[in-house]
Amino acid sequence: MPHTSGVFAILPENFFSPLASPNRQHYAALLVLYFRLFQENARFLEREQVMRSYMDYLGRHRDSLVEDDDPVSPSDEGLDLCTDSAEPASGTPPHPGAEVPAGSDADTGPSDRVLASRFLRKLINAGWLGEETLQDYSRVINITPYARPFFEALARVEEGLKTEYESHVVAIYSLLCGDAVAENGHYTVLNAHSATIALIDSLKVLSQSIKGHYDRFTANAASDGISNILHLHYDLYANDILDGAYKRLKTSDNLSRYRPKIIKKVGELLSNEAWLNDSARKLARLSSIAVTEGRRRLETMLEEIRDTLRAVDPLLEDIDRRNMLYAKASIERVKTLLEPDSTIAGQLGILVGKIYKDRDFSSSHHRIHGIRTFAPESIYRRYKREAVQPKGTPVAVADKEAQMQAEAVYRLRLERQMSPAKIIAWLDEAGGRERLLSSQDLVQDEDSFVRFVYSVLYADSRPQNFAYHIDEPHHQDQDHAEDLPQGAARIRVPGDDAVESAGYVVPDLILRRKR
Repeated sequence: MPHTSGVFAILPENFFSPLASPNRQHYAALLVLYFRLFQENARFLEREQVMRSYMDYLGRHRDSLVEDDDPVSPSDEGLDLCTDSAEPASGTPPHPGAEVPAGSDADTGPSDRVLASRFLRKLINAGWLGEETLQDYSRVINITPYARPFFEALARVEEGLKTEYESHVVAIYSLLCGDAVAENGHYTVLNAHSATIALIDSLKVLSQSIKGHYDRFTANAASDGISNILHLHYDLYANDILDGAYKRLKTSDNLSRYRPKIIKKVGELLSNEAWLNDSARKLARLSSIAVTEGRRRLETMLEEIRDTLRAVDPLLEDIDRRNMLYAKASIERVKTLLEPDSTIAGQLGILVGKIYKDRDFSSSHHRIHGIRTFAPESIYRRYKREAVQPKGTPVAVADKEAQMQAEAVYRLRLERQMSPAKIIAWLDEAGGRERLLSSQDLVQDEDSFVRFVYSVLYADSRPQNFAYHIDEPHHQDQDHAEDLPQGAARIRVPGDDAVESAGYVVPDLILRRKR
């Protein structure tokens, strides 16, 4: 017998035959039905329970069953019928002298139980299911170990593929940033690496799903009407993409919130020699490899987690771009059908139709460009090519006089800039080194009012570096004037009394120089 390698070194050769038969949709439905029962039951599934579920399904879909090209062998079917039912298999004559009632299997075909037995036996022979007899002589139906991933895939496809990435991000964060990573780092890194790969796969699936909808739209948009385009957009695309995975992607902050923390934690783990050595020994025991190989795998997985999360942004940008292209194409197509002359493509379509119908260029009015009608004199003529200009913007020669004027303006702005040092010097000149300075002493005109404002701001915002600080006002019982003089400016400091000085209403403050 020739040696086989790969998948079919583990799977039986006829493993996929039920899914390639004429009744493949029913075999797939029965496999999913069994998998649901398997998940719901904590212990074994008895054969009778599986048979009842299969009988119910096949009884409801009997009309859509077709003749199977690969029937169950007579010996297997006879073995099932001896246990499942007292009635003979299809095509077997009844006992001699037995009366055949109207509507029996001889008239209507095999019963639901016989059909269920046939389908179950074929799934067992193909290797999807296994049968076992327990010590109490009860018969149970089990999943074969190598068929488990295929059951999960069928169940996911049957219930509708959902791009779920939020749970992957949360799982990575919980595994690497939780308490378990300290004692069981080998387990957490393995699972976090798997969740990272699942995250990228989910985002790729979302991107490809948008592309699939876009390809379906572009293939049918030319012949579909407005109702079909709206159906593709709002019933199919919106339900599958906009209201599902894409909406979760744009409204959830899990990725942006957890990604920096995960990347930081990965860096900490890679620099922790004690943790790396301990986790490498545990991973080596788990995988039956050398400790050095275990550490290399551990570091490789952590680096892949970090690099993969950093490379997510281009994939997110591609998803946004594909979604924008689909929305734009859908809107433009509907707009073209509703108002053909509102777009360039619609105008060209109308123009070509008129030219084809009328065969007269002069009667084809349009609004595509400045020429209102096509005529022989409107034929495009190629003019002589102009002299080639060098690429790049030529460097302008600086005007020395304008440059000197700009420098003078800049110096003047620097001189007028109210820096803390200039404000301190102004307060010292006002006598701040010898006495206390009040608001009325400092505000004498517009220039001094501006400098006073800067003094208060610097003293309040820079208490450690500014040479003056603000003391409590000495007129706490003075009433506040609600009506200000016309044209008077006012600055407000909460809790301070206001006084008038040189036409300005300012807070009653005292500036004291620090020792």
